[in-house]
Amino acid sequence: MPSQRALLVRRLDEAVDVQVVYDDLRRQALQGNVAALNDLGWIWLNGKYWHADTDLAGHLLRMAALQGHPVAWFNLGQQHYFGKGVATSYVQAAECYRQAFERGVLQAAAALADLYEEEVCDEQLAWQVDFPQAYQWFLRGAEQGEARCRFEVGYRLLHGLTVARDVKAALYWLELAAAAGVMQAAEELAVHFSRSDSARYLDWRDRAVRLGSSLALAMKLEDQVQT
Repeated sequence: MPSQRALLVRRLDEAVDVQVVYDDLRRQALQGNVAALNDLGWIWLNGKYWHADTDLAGHLLRMAALQGHPVAWFNLGQQHYFGKGVATSYVQAAECYRQAFERGVLQAAAALADLYEEEVCDEQLAWQVDFPQAYQWFLRGAEQGEARCRFEVGYRLLHGLTVARDVKAALYWLELAAAAGVMQAAEELAVHFSRSDSARYLDWRDRAVRLGSSLALAMKLEDQVQT
């Protein structure tokens, strides 16, 4: 989730009166604050904190996006992907995600990659699965530092999915992802080293446990029984 959205959600969750937050955002938007305009659009789109109005949401988000707001492009992508107030369109969603990524929303790379890996049964969506394209978007995100993308690239390289197997490169990306807190990356590293390097296995197993991995915890309990 883009950090701006996380901040907005926290503010809404902690608000005694959501109306006060809404009025403040509206005031800022009328004064030309594009971030506030995007936040208003997201509130109307989400429907959790305010009665949903997807038409108004789309209008506000487009206004913010056309003024260059990165997260507004991402939110528009979500609107087209889920079909909230508009016809579901993976093509439109992909274009919005591209715009978001080019403006610095790194999570958009993962969203694009997920799109290219998603099989659809509705021919009207005019969308084709493209695993090589998905990998390229995961790689672009990984190169920019997006943690989940780093895991996805490492996983594919380790198992030879879509791309040729490259263990050295896989470990590089998985270690970066695990260091950023991606539990699945620590799990993959623990499983990999369990067959070849006991010291590194124990290190990654315990790191995965600290990240909340039930798999790693089961491995640790099994190791204790065996010893």
